[in-house]
Amino acid sequence: MRKVTSLLCTLSILLCLVAPTLNAASVNPKALLEKKYPRERVTVSKSVDLNGDNKKEHLLITESGNFYLINSKGVIVLIDTNYYNEEDPTFHILNISSKEKHVAITLDYPPSNTQLFVFKYQDGTLQKKLSIIGDVSIKISKSGEIRQARKNYFPEGGWDTAVAYYKWNSKKDKYVIYGEFPQ
Repeated sequence: MRKVTSLLCTLSILLCLVAPTLNAASVNPKALLEKKYPRERVTVSKSVDLNGDNKKEHLLITESGNFYLINSKGVIVLIDTNYYNEEDPTFHILNISSKEKHVAITLDYPPSNTQLFVFKYQDGTLQKKLSIIGDVSIKISKSGEIRQARKNYFPEGGWDTAVAYYKWNSKKDKYVIYGEFPQ
């Protein structure tokens, strides 16, 4: 009887230790958000480890255009609003360094306009670091450099393409611009 009781106690202790791990690993970010906000419906989502702690953060955009972050502790944070258009927004993860990643969101407005927002993960939330529009295009390189092409209109009519580049400067904690500056 003592052996059975000891075995049951050991199993219950192990179950208590393993249960929170199983529960945390099986979190469905869409279901978690929709449970807390029943009127929200997730249209775009992405899960990624933004800070190198081997735990994923979850990025979600809803039908109403709200952008949410669920951090690795399971806290839901409303980051921004008005992220909707005819086409779904697109998440891009910028590998700034081995320890730092930024989240970029593009909203395409056909035939040629693209709006870009870039966020830095900081203190369990996302801080907006860049917001630009490219009326010709926006391209993101693998190194995280952003190329903005826009129309530079001539006084007599017509236009030429002007290109500006944005690169992250960690010392200044912002994106610095070079090339042809937006007017």
